[in-house]
Amino acid sequence: MLNLDSLAQLKSLKSTISDHHVASLKEGIVRGSQGRFGFVNADDGQQFFLPPDEMAKVFPGDKIQFSETTDDKGKIQGVIEKIIQSDFKTFTGRFQKRGKAQFVEPDVAMFGNWLYLPPDACKDVKDNDWISCEVTRHPFPNGKSQAKIIDNIGQLSDSGFERHYAIEKHKLSHEWPETMSSELALLAEENIPEMAQGREDLTALPFVTIDSEHTRDMDDALYAEKTANGHKLYIAIADPSAWFGKNTSLDQEAARRGNSLYFPGRSLPMLPPELSNGLCSLLENKNRLALVCTLEINEQGNIESSHFLQALVCSKGKLNYQQVSEFIEGKKDTLSSELAPHMDELHVVTQRLNAFRHANNLVMEDRPDFYINMGDNGKVQSITRADRNAAQKLVEEAMLAGNLSCARYLNEIGLGIFIQHVGFRTERLGDIKNIIKEQNINYEGEINTAQGYKALIQELNNNAPEFPVKSLFSRFLTRSEFADHAQPHAGMGFDCYTTFTSPIRKYSDLVIHRIISAHLNEQKKPEVNEALIENLQNSLITGRNAVAQAEQWLKLQFISLQLENISDGQKSVQFKGTISQINPGGFMVQLDEYGIDGFVDMRKSKPQSQFDKAYLTHKNEKASYQLDQAVIVNIKVIDLMKRKLELTIA
Repeated sequence: MLNLDSLAQLKSLKSTISDHHVASLKEGIVRGSQGRFGFVNADDGQQFFLPPDEMAKVFPGDKIQFSETTDDKGKIQGVIEKIIQSDFKTFTGRFQKRGKAQFVEPDVAMFGNWLYLPPDACKDVKDNDWISCEVTRHPFPNGKSQAKIIDNIGQLSDSGFERHYAIEKHKLSHEWPETMSSELALLAEENIPEMAQGREDLTALPFVTIDSEHTRDMDDALYAEKTANGHKLYIAIADPSAWFGKNTSLDQEAARRGNSLYFPGRSLPMLPPELSNGLCSLLENKNRLALVCTLEINEQGNIESSHFLQALVCSKGKLNYQQVSEFIEGKKDTLSSELAPHMDELHVVTQRLNAFRHANNLVMEDRPDFYINMGDNGKVQSITRADRNAAQKLVEEAMLAGNLSCARYLNEIGLGIFIQHVGFRTERLGDIKNIIKEQNINYEGEINTAQGYKALIQELNNNAPEFPVKSLFSRFLTRSEFADHAQPHAGMGFDCYTTFTSPIRKYSDLVIHRIISAHLNEQKKPEVNEALIENLQNSLITGRNAVAQAEQWLKLQFISLQLENISDGQKSVQFKGTISQINPGGFMVQLDEYGIDGFVDMRKSKPQSQFDKAYLTHKNEKASYQLDQAVIVNIKVIDLMKRKLELTIA
């Protein structure tokens, strides 16, 4: 039997061991993988492996406290000791039944585990139903997680499912709050004459809108006239900021949505149709409130001056891209005799703008558009590939000129929302310098500035090496981002940039209208803070991901149906494609006919493929693959549940 001294010593020893154990613990964030294992990124920058048994106790994104251990092969791995924080609360996924048990397979990237669903929560739910769920039990410490069903979203075969699911998954605001109805009731066409008092009357000018044939939310109209030194270009932009103010229900809902989202078959607008398709839309022969940017442009296409004013305008023609493009190509009878001479001036001035941009800035190479034509069943009827026509280029050039001038104007004011693009990612600068040297590119300037990037690309435009260096360098760029101060936009070669031309569709543009209007009227300007910038950036990324996911699902179903209709003798149908992305595991190929990307896995290629990280190439004894390369592929797998297309080289 231990005496009191021995017991005290034992207690002290245990305490010392415990203190030492706590002191040796690390903290980090859990990261999932394609398999059942995972990793934890420690606060000190180290990464530790989490075997399947440990990964089953956590969710990706959890902040944990963990210790280190070594497995029987001498590999260091993490052992989870404590959950510090878990933000994984709600999610969407697919209902799965295994024997008598029910589970949900979360539709979350790098999430390999299923969550158990109690039987009483699964009434009227069928296999492969897509559901939204809430976590009711975290898997720590025994690996037994549990969830409950909030809503049954439906089956993939349902009409309109893809849009509905994207809204649920990405938590998009899609219902108009009841408080908006009373605000909308006060807005009417009859109010426009009174609201236009103090604005400049430009209704006599023959503005025209140029858009898709079925577009109803038209937020820009154009007019150009010849001057002694070149042209004066008028860019009229619909002004929803005149119809409702900040902190109204209309404004709060627009801020929540952030952007209009154009899902195939049915959009999700930022503003209610009474405004987006009615009072704010620059409809033909309707007086509308607008913010107008006028540009003095010389014969070389340089913008010599710009001016902003609040105005009343009236579109004299709702034109579509096809008819304007035909007019530019010589079919002059596609437009009325009243509008034809003004369209000629618009064409001349935008061509000059384009020539100046080619000489002094950067012009993105044209890429084809893919139009998804929906059937009555809510699924894809056909996919049409179309190159951008002359009318689309005309409008784009005018909008770029207006947006550039707006950014400079806001910079002078000292307040605004800007779009910045700093250029190359820092970790790629070494690779870029080596490539410039190895490809004998005649450039010795800076590469880590926007101005340096512009000069480098201009050199490549004039003297392009055989290897697709421009495409390669484009993969090394940072993403453009919103900012509260003016900075260069490397991708366009502009000294600064923003957008103000889509206030019906973009909340950032609406805020800019408010800033300019307040400045013109010498009123207090709205605040632009970090929270606003972050919200704008998040809503933009979320919206793009939601639409891309819906489109991917619809295209995959369409291609799957096409393959089913092919006769048995043509099962190995081949598709032309172009390599669009390359990573260590393989490369993405965009199918030329449908504009959808599929993955070619090179990890098990024979002979084994070698990946070049700097040049983004895959090579073996038989073949080599690089960006922009044309390839012929077969479809290996269409996984509709995971929205994945797997390809093989034919």
